[in-house]
Formats: sequence, structure tokens, C-alpha cells
Amino acid sequence: MRTLLIVEDEKMIRQGIAVMAKRSSVEISEILECRNGQEALEILKNREIDVMFTDIRMPKLDGIELVKETENLKKCPKIVVVSGYDDFNYAVEMLKHGVKDYILKPVKREKIEELLKKLDAEINGEKRLEGIELQAFARELKLYLKQPSVLEKELESVRWKFEQYMGQEPYYAVVSARRREEEEKEPEPGCLELEMDGQEIRFLQAAHSEAFLQNAGLAGAVGVSGEHRSFEACGDAYREAAEARLYAYFRGLSRCCPADMAAGKDGENVPEEFVSHFVSQFPTEHMEKAVLSFKHLLFQARHGQLAMADVIESADRLQRELSGSYRKMVSEEKQPLFDMEPPLAFLNAEEYEECFCTWVRQIRSCMDEVYDSNQNRNKIRTAVRYLEENFRTDLNMAMVSNYVSMNYSLFSIAFKEYTGVNFVSYLKNLRIEEAKRLLETTDEKVQDIGRRVGFESDKHFLKSFKSICGISPTDYRRNAELGK
Repeated sequence: MRTLLIVEDEKMIRQGIAVMAKRSSVEISEILECRNGQEALEILKNREIDVMFTDIRMPKLDGIELVKETENLKKCPKIVVVSGYDDFNYAVEMLKHGVKDYILKPVKREKIEELLKKLDAEINGEKRLEGIELQAFARELKLYLKQPSVLEKELESVRWKFEQYMGQEPYYAVVSARRREEEEKEPEPGCLELEMDGQEIRFLQAAHSEAFLQNAGLAGAVGVSGEHRSFEACGDAYREAAEARLYAYFRGLSRCCPADMAAGKDGENVPEEFVSHFVSQFPTEHMEKAVLSFKHLLFQARHGQLAMADVIESADRLQRELSGSYRKMVSEEKQPLFDMEPPLAFLNAEEYEECFCTWVRQIRSCMDEVYDSNQNRNKIRTAVRYLEENFRTDLNMAMVSNYVSMNYSLFSIAFKEYTGVNFVSYLKNLRIEEAKRLLETTDEKVQDIGRRVGFESDKHFLKSFKSICGISPTDYRRNAELGK
């Protein structure tokens, strides 16, 4: 990694992240620091930055606006948001603008190490497209494929680079699932590769296309366009291949081209309320019914009753809604459970259905654990209030755990987690604090005070008092009187 930019208005946090980055196992040539988004934007406009860590709330130009501004840059860094819990919703919103990840304050060294490793691996992977110039071309070409009108000024440059790869030869577009091998493969001759929306897009010279398709080992549904010749046709070629792959994806085919697709009217759109209805049913006893409705959605797409592209868009939105709604409620170590590849990253609809259903049940189980934990905390709060009101009586842990309807062993663990001490120590401290108050404010006999606060024997009271206070009750009273 060549450059890391840290944008944070709090000096201690900014310098802390810089130190953690320097001490990480990732080699970074240069680390730059900025106090606000305006300073960062000036740097981003004048030089290429590999990775940027940015706070959300900053003067002059905040992190949200900074991220939006980076979308207009020719070279956009990989962005990580540094977020406080109060800013979480903003962080989720920023993920929609290309932010790679976020970290919560206080920033932990292990998380910085993990993110830098991940982003460094991504950067090295992108360099297989023969350097920065080719990366810029890949970004421009992806943008052109999505929105041809956006790149009017750069069109000649993109055309020239495209023709460098394809020449004047006829070519095909091929769309497939992203390969899952850990080792990167060398680019094929006569092949331009891109990655978009969880899929790999290739433009293949016709002379190399059949050999590539036979030997590349592409798994799952593969879409192949018709033959094309000019740069102007690359958008049509991509859309043909993408539609063919979508058809193969739902129909369970290994390869599909436009000629293989059944003619006929596309299905209906997904009902507008489908996603919101699923999300509302997710935390209830009706979740499995919602899962069945999702399976039926894929079934309807498979049989032409629903528009395939709209089903994919709805499924992708559903994943983002579920992750965004519930991810913030779990601990940081469990948050990766809420990550799932986009629908078209899977080999076919059958694999996606299986993985989606497993994922939904997994995050529901995680949320149930959170709910159970909250229920336990509420019960322990009730137990603490009960102790504060009844510590003078003959009490033990079995009685109190029964009072709040908790398993004895679970109560013991949960009580210590909540209070920081075990049940016996907590009860003893309550009694001793009350004994100290009575020793200071009354003339009652020491033995009577011991029994009044809940100790069964004088010996137990005297021993407990001295172990906590360091002196006997009599000496404590004498010292209190001298201090008046």
C-alpha cells in the first residue's frame, strides 16, 4: 500500500490511528493526516490515495459530504468510516456510497490491522489489471456500461483503451459469478476482465472465446452475448450477456446465449411491499412464513411469473435492509455474520436460495441471543432491586433466582456479569453498608445491628464487617464519633 489518508478532527484519535497503521504488518509508504474533509478533498484532487480513514462529524466539510465528493474523483480511495455509536446510521448510509467498511470508536489496534490487511489484498488484486492506468480504464468502462451518458468527456479515451485490448476483432461479452479461488489467475490473452455487482465481466476476442469457455473452469450460470465488433456495441454486448446469465441463473443452466432464451413477455414486478413485509416479519414468530414467501419469489422468477431482474433487485435490497436494521444491535465480533455476497455473486438461484435462508436463520439466531441477553439483564435488575429492599431478611441465591424465574447457574453467571461481584459478596456489602449507617446514627448494640441487617450470628457479622472495613464495628463507631 502506497498512501493512507487519515481524516479526523480530534488530534489524539488521528495520531493514534496513524501510529497503529505504522505498527501494523502492512507496509505503507506514506501516511497523511487531515483535520477536516475540506483539507482531505484538496489532497484527493491533487494526488492518488489508496486508502482513506474518515470521521463523520468534522468542521468545514464532514465525512458524509467528503465521501459524496470522492465519487466525482477519477481515482477514488478505498474508504473506511470511523464512527461513534451515535453516528451509526450515517455510517450505514455511507456504505451505499462506496465505503468499504466502518470501525467504531474507540478504535482498536486489531481492527486497524484486520482492515489494512483486507484493503491491501484488494489493492494488490486490482493491480493484476496491469497497473493504475488500466484500473482507471476498468472503472471508466464499468461506469460506461452502467450509464453510457455519464462519460461523454472521457469517451474517446475509453474507446481507445478498449480497442487496445480488443483491436478490430469481433468479440463476445461473458458474464459469470466471481471466481472463488484464493489465488489470482493471470489475465487471458485477448480478454478484458472486470468485476461488477458480484459478477465477473469479460470481453473476449472471438478467436479466443471458445477455448476460454472450455478451459476457464467457470462455475455456475454463465451468460454469453452475441458477436459484436465496435466499442459502441460493448454496452449492448454486456447487457445481452447479463440478461443471458440471469436467465441461466434462474433456469439452472450452465451456459446461455441470447438465442437460447425463451421468447415471451417478461414477468410482473415484485410487489412494492415485499421487502418491508419481510423485514417486519423477521423478528416475529412468522419469520419462517417470510422465508417461504422469499422462496416462492424465486420460484415465480424461475417460471417467468415475476421479472428476473426485479427479483434480484428486491433480494439485494432485502439483504441490505436486514443487515442495516440489525447489525448495529450486536457486538463488533458478531457483525461479520451480517455480511452476505450480493445475489448474483452466487453460482445460480438454487445456491443463492440455500445460502440466503441459512443466512437469515443465522442472523435471527444471533438476534434471539441478544434478546435473551436483554431479558436476563432485566431479570438481574429486578433481582438487585429485590435485594436492596429485602437484604435484612434471611436470603440466599436460590430464593432470589426463583423469585426472578432464572436457572440457578445462569443466574449466578449473569449476576456477576451485571454487578461485577458474586451474589454472596453483593448481599454482604449491602448489609455492611446498612450496618455502618446504623453504627453512625443510632445507639443500638452492635449485636442487635448485626441481626437487624440480616446476619444470623454475631460471629459472622463481626468477621464480615472486619474483612470489608478493616476494623471492628465498635472501633468504626468510635472513629465515627470522634470525627463528628
